Amino acid sequence: MRPSPPALFVLAALTLAGGVGIVATRSAEGASDERPALPSDAASFGFVVRSHANGVPLLESTEPFSLALANGPVHGLPPSRERLTRGSALVARELGRYPTAFLRGVRLAGVVLTDGLAENEMPVPSLPNVGGLLLIDVSSAESDLVRSLHHELYHFFDLADDGHVSPDPGWSALNPTTFAYGSGGRTLRGAWAARPADDLPGFVSAYATSGVEEDKADTFAFAVARAAYLRERVASDAVLRAKVEELRRRVSLLDADSARRLGLEGLLAR
Repeated sequence: MRPSPPALFVLAALTLAGGVGIVATRSAEGASDERPALPSDAASFGFVVRSHANGVPLLESTEPFSLALANGPVHGLPPSRERLTRGSALVARELGRYPTAFLRGVRLAGVVLTDGLAENEMPVPSLPNVGGLLLIDVSSAESDLVRSLHHELYHFFDLADDGHVSPDPGWSALNPTTFAYGSGGRTLRGAWAARPADDLPGFVSAYATSGVEEDKADTFAFAVARAAYLRERVASDAVLRAKVEELRRRVSLLDADSARRLGLEGLLAR
């Protein structure tokens, strides 16, 4: 029996949110030249394309929605016109910093601009890999929205480069042998956890200590969105410097120009 259109989107969301699915290869040469398609039933959830940024569809959440995902229900509301306009401009500006090859390679189908985003009734600023879409709450302060966008884009990359985001023995080995990650990002939510953490050698934030996948994504987000801060940290923090070097290496394998365009190489200049 063929699933109804809404079921198709939920099934895709369940699959990709769980870290399983068709992924891009690690090299740019192996990546598809075609952009990923939007879920065929996105409009049935009120997700309507309003514009494009660097080739990526920006969708407005035009009605309240609820998605039954693997980690619990996800809800969102339509943003006000003011928040939609502001959020669209910020997302478009930040996506414009990426080479087209990077955005194509990470299989980003689109960005949904919403308000009141929550998972299991807990507010969340953003959520990646929902049927190939990135959901982002445009009510966030500019610095938080920008950081969340780059953080989630790295989750897309992290899934695309080898099909999973954790475990990652190579990355974990960069930490001191006495360190152990927490129980995942869902256990350490809150704006405070994403703030710069000068008192945590080897980590950009408390949130980065919650799991290897969050450490990678938050280090990348700081590299792109808070470069001046991270440049100062890596000058005296050998662990953080090694992590930025590993990010540079991995991103370069997908697209050789992306590490330079995103400033990863500049952070390592002595």
